[in-house]
Amino acid sequence: MKKISYTTLFLVQLFLLQAQTGQVLFTIDGKAVSNEEFERVYTKNNINNQADYSEASLNEYLNLFINFKLKVTEAEVLQMDTIPSINSELKTYQKQLVKNYANDKEVSEALLQEAYERNKLEVDASHILIRWANDYPSPADSAAALKAILDLKKKANVNNFKDIAKASSQDPSAKDNLGRLGYLTVFQTVYPFENALYNTNPGQISEPVASQFGYHLVLVHDVRPARGRIKTAHLLIKSKDSDNTSQKAEATINQIYTELTAGKYDFESAVKQFSQDTKTKYQGGILPDLSSAEMITEFADAAFDLQKDGDFSNPVLTEIGWHIIQRISKTEIAPFETAQYELKNKIARDGRSNVAQIKNIEDSKKQFGYSVNKKNADALIGAMIKSLDNGKVTLPAKDYNAELFRIGNDDYKQSDYLEFAKSTLKPSKQNEEMALAIKLNLTNYQNLKIQEYREVHLAEINVDYKNLMQEYHDGILLFELTDREVWSKAVMDTAGLKLFYEKNKTNYMWKDRIVYNKFVFNNDLTASKGIKLLSKGKTPALTLAKLNKKENVVRFENIKVEKADLAVADLSWEVNAAKKVINADGTLTYYLVERIVAPEVKKLSETRGYVISDYQNFLEKEWIEKLKLKYKVNLNEDVFKSLIKK
Repeated sequence: MKKISYTTLFLVQLFLLQAQTGQVLFTIDGKAVSNEEFERVYTKNNINNQADYSEASLNEYLNLFINFKLKVTEAEVLQMDTIPSINSELKTYQKQLVKNYANDKEVSEALLQEAYERNKLEVDASHILIRWANDYPSPADSAAALKAILDLKKKANVNNFKDIAKASSQDPSAKDNLGRLGYLTVFQTVYPFENALYNTNPGQISEPVASQFGYHLVLVHDVRPARGRIKTAHLLIKSKDSDNTSQKAEATINQIYTELTAGKYDFESAVKQFSQDTKTKYQGGILPDLSSAEMITEFADAAFDLQKDGDFSNPVLTEIGWHIIQRISKTEIAPFETAQYELKNKIARDGRSNVAQIKNIEDSKKQFGYSVNKKNADALIGAMIKSLDNGKVTLPAKDYNAELFRIGNDDYKQSDYLEFAKSTLKPSKQNEEMALAIKLNLTNYQNLKIQEYREVHLAEINVDYKNLMQEYHDGILLFELTDREVWSKAVMDTAGLKLFYEKNKTNYMWKDRIVYNKFVFNNDLTASKGIKLLSKGKTPALTLAKLNKKENVVRFENIKVEKADLAVADLSWEVNAAKKVINADGTLTYYLVERIVAPEVKKLSETRGYVISDYQNFLEKEWIEKLKLKYKVNLNEDVFKSLIKK
């Protein structure tokens, strides 16, 4: 068992900050600790505003802080962070922590707030799409697509937008839906398209919007408040375009509706018997929890018109067929405090997270220093294009060792990128397309290396991250070293523990105790017999043997407790005192005092946990004294006195 003392936990949590600028408060073997570091810890970690800057309060903290620094110094001298298990744990923590700093914080917070505000609205829109010519459009391809979409924008207005979409949009669905997308909300489209949705006023057509699919024009018809989310079940009768099939489906759904309203079926039974949605009929027709923007418009309108859980709609016709919809439950838009966690996860999986990531990359270039050797980069790209064989780069990496770019103190060679490109470039037989692909791939490689460099050197530019890593580093070292010197040692050192107990055993005393016997008799008759035997001086053992000869009719327990722990009310503190209690189940409990025990020393086995705890405190104090002898501590009294304010 490892018992962690309050003081040790207190130190690990509170005093894990690195010395920074300011006056030197004290040194440990010449290593300075500033007054600013001490004061920051003192003010930050005082509970209930106890940082009153009195001499007594400051002295108490100073002693704890010096002891903490002594232990950290010892762990560093012993190079405990080179122990494989500790080193592995530190790296694991670093990988987890660095994720919190992967994106620009201000941009991330702005994206989160933006997503929440957009989550409150639904936008009814149509669009026209002109697709990219290929996966890596050349400048000429991009210009041609932009010209085409601008020409369509000159012609388009609110009234003819659907006609232009049907005739010219390169979205295949536009032939049938005339470009109409219905109501949309946040995260349902790619981020650039979503921006156009929310930044265009109703009745207006957006400027051309570029996405990975091509250029879009977006016409916003309407914006409405989001209606929350609703869980529904439905009964479906499929309907086709032919008159006979359509009429038959309508007649069938109306008949089912009539029988439902008449109470002939409950909704779940009707679904299982009649629904033609094979995916949901055997689950009572239950559908996922959805927003109205995620449903077919006619279905959503009918579902959200239902006033309470359990209500079902009139028959509703959609492009799939006829539905009767039952409301299971409905939830409103969650407050920001509740919604933010789900939104953060969605942002992390969404293209908009690139905005914060790109900002971090650009900041890193400035913070660490970044340069590209354009001459070497152009030469490498040219050589790669010339080496193409069936769309694959065949350039030997060993022949290209010139510097490509530099981030901070690290430089990256042409050969480094070549190895990366060979495993990541998608082959194409079009040289012009491959030239663009290589340039884009090189940019991705540069960004990847900048991010990797940032992760390794983040402590150089981010004080919060630096302090958290230092805190964890010192904490894990301190835990391992304290376990070695105190916790496990106190448990494993049986000889030392016994010696400590012998020297201090008067600290572990029993107070006055009472020893009494507790008998539980099955009934009054058995109780009378038992009490009579006991009154004649029969021992508990003889009494039990006589009464339980044929069957167990009495239970017995011998109990020894201190007076404060005596659970029997009104039992006199004297030998042969007795008490009877009739229980609710008809049994009878009889208490009989056997003897009174004077105060005495507890055996080690009776108080081992307390002795171990005290032994740990003893070992820790002894250890600190040894550290004070091993490492010289010099306190600057003038600097310390300057901290005293009362």
